[in-house]
Formats: sequence, structure tokens, C-alpha cells
Amino acid sequence: MSPIHPLKPGLRVLGATSALIVIFAGSAYAVDGNAVAARLKAVYAEQGGTVDYSSVETNGSTVVLKDTKVSTAGVKESFNTGDVTLTDVSDVSGGGFKIGAMTMPDINFSPEGEPDSKISVDGIRLEGITLPAEGATEPLAKILQYEKAEVKHVNVNSKGKDIFTADNMTATVSPLTETSPVTFTSNVERFKADLSDVQDPKTKDALKALGYETVSGKIEMNGSWNVSDGRLNIEKMDFAADDAGTLGLKLDISGYTLDFIKGLQEATKKMDGKPDEAQSMAMLGLMQQLSFTGASIRFDDDSATYKALDYVAKQQGAKRSALISQAKVIVPMAAAQLGNAEFAQSLGTAVNTYLDNPKTIEIKAAPAKPVPFAIIAAGGVADPKSLIKTLGVTVSANQ
Repeated sequence: MSPIHPLKPGLRVLGATSALIVIFAGSAYAVDGNAVAARLKAVYAEQGGTVDYSSVETNGSTVVLKDTKVSTAGVKESFNTGDVTLTDVSDVSGGGFKIGAMTMPDINFSPEGEPDSKISVDGIRLEGITLPAEGATEPLAKILQYEKAEVKHVNVNSKGKDIFTADNMTATVSPLTETSPVTFTSNVERFKADLSDVQDPKTKDALKALGYETVSGKIEMNGSWNVSDGRLNIEKMDFAADDAGTLGLKLDISGYTLDFIKGLQEATKKMDGKPDEAQSMAMLGLMQQLSFTGASIRFDDDSATYKALDYVAKQQGAKRSALISQAKVIVPMAAAQLGNAEFAQSLGTAVNTYLDNPKTIEIKAAPAKPVPFAIIAAGGVADPKSLIKTLGVTVSANQ
């Protein structure tokens, strides 16, 4: 859906803003504001970005970085963030700093070469931030830590029209330790996307017929991460769209260790300017370090299914019931080509159940034991059909 092309620069800005927020995980007692600012700049550089400022002002435990400009890894453009304020700054025993809160002025930005596009990010605040000591060698020293981050409002405008807005974006992270899993949440209380300017005529007509020229809803995510073995378990990632349905994703992998993160950061730094093929190969190489434990994709219907079926049926000059009957015949036949009778039967049963009464449909992968991504990649190339058995894929409906 190319209509959202104005979102691309907006997302880059949001990425840079998010990186800035995380980076400002600063530390205890800001007695020496220049030391705090210098440490912040150095740690951010480790992530592949830059932080520049004209001067530093210190007043007790408050440090202000004047006229700050930020760039982030993978994005050539930098943008001005104004005066960034760090409060309740204190020294941490053994070095480093603790920052009670970081706030920054609202950002208003027009991407280079796109004067008709404007992005605004309001109400940026980060709480409970930790900035590691210079020269620290412990495993967690390179990780920027914070307890809570929030952005009150994001708006992307193109040619005078708001094409995307989001309100009350929040994230929380439990204390980072090597002995117990870290828990995290991330939520968008409300978003709204205007899709009425989609360029593709067929897509545009379909969205209008379905009543989805404007989509609104919310996003919720939570999970855990074990530093010691890199077990990353995204237990919930729900994208709920009003009068449509909720797409829910889950992912459980291992190998997402500190070494992997470091390799990812270094690869990101080196990717700038490289061809897409080279970037893809680099990422594929990194993925070999991971193992797949499980995943699922679930859709909870809220009227979208029958709306879509009615639209397709109208295009074919048929009735919804006829289209459903046709699908019940075609799906099992197509599934039989996969060479897995058990899966073909479960898929046919699930599709039939769902089409008769659309409530939920879920595709789940649950292998008996973790499967290295290298094996998944090799299987996908040599025999894609084998992945159904390798990953333990099942389909269910209305459960």
C-alpha cells in the first residue's frame, strides 16, 4: 500500500526518537554535567548514532543539553531536538550515572526533500534510566536501561492531511539482571491511519467498499528476555483494529544474547550505503545464531471476514454462501499438495469451522525441541514442505 509512503520518513524519525529516548538512560547524581553529557554521547555512539549539543548547563541534580541534534543508526538525516533535560541525576557507586527522568521538547520535523510532509512527536519522557560507567566490562555494561518510556502523541501529516496519529505510547522494562528474566511491555493506547490516498486503484476500491479507508485501534505487547541464554519470549503482540479484528502474534526464540545484540549493532553500522542484497546476507548470517522455539499467528474476527467475503463475492457476481462452499472444496485440495495428510485434514477442518462462524483462527508452530534457524533456512530452500513437520505446524479455529 504505497499510499503510506509519507509514513516512511515519519517512521525513520520515530526510530531516531526512540533511539534517543533509550539512549538517555543516564545515571546517578549529575554533579558534573559535562561528564554526564560526554558519557551519554559515547554510549549512544556504541549504538551507531550521534548526539551533539552546543553546551551543557548544570543546576544541582539537573543537567540540560542545549541545542541537541541527534541521528540514529541506518538513518543519514539528523534532526534538532532542542534542549534535553535530565533531572534527579546522581552518581552510581563504581561509576556511571542514574537519571530519574529525561524530558525533551516536542519535535516538529519535515524530512529532507519532502517539504509537504510534516512529523510531530509530543510529550517525550523517560524514567528510571541507567548509564553504565566508562570502561565497564561486565556483560550488561553496553545495554542502556530504563524503567519507563512514554510519548504522548505522534502525528504524520502529508499535504495538509493527517495520515497517521498515535496517542499515549508507553513502554516498561523490569531491572536488567543476568540471573532472572527481564519483563517488558509496550502499548499504543490509540492509533489512526488514513488509507484513503492508496495509489493502487484495486486496493483503493477494496478499502472503500469494506469501509476501511480509515483504520483505528490499539496495540499491546508484553514478553520476557533471559540475558543468560538469550531466550526471548514475546508472549503477546496484538494489533486490534476497530470493526475489523485483532491480529495476535507470539514468538519464542533463543540465542538472542548480548553477543548477538552486539553483532547486530555492528552490522547495522556497516550496512549504511550497502546494497540491499548485501544487507540481507549480513542479516541472514546473524540469524544463524538463533533457534526457533515456537510462534503463532491468530486472528480474532470483528466483522472483517464476512465483509471481505461479501466484497469478493460481489466482484464475482456470486453470493457469500457460494464463495464459502467453493473455499471448502479448494482449501483441502490445495493442502493435499503439501504431502502431509494430517496437516491437510486439520487445515480443512479449521477453515470450514471458521467460515461457518468466524470467531478465531490460529496457525501455531510448536516443535518438539528448539530448531536452529540454519536448519529452517536449509529446509526452506531444499524442501519447503518439510517445514510443516519440522516446526510442528497446526491450524485451529474458534478455540
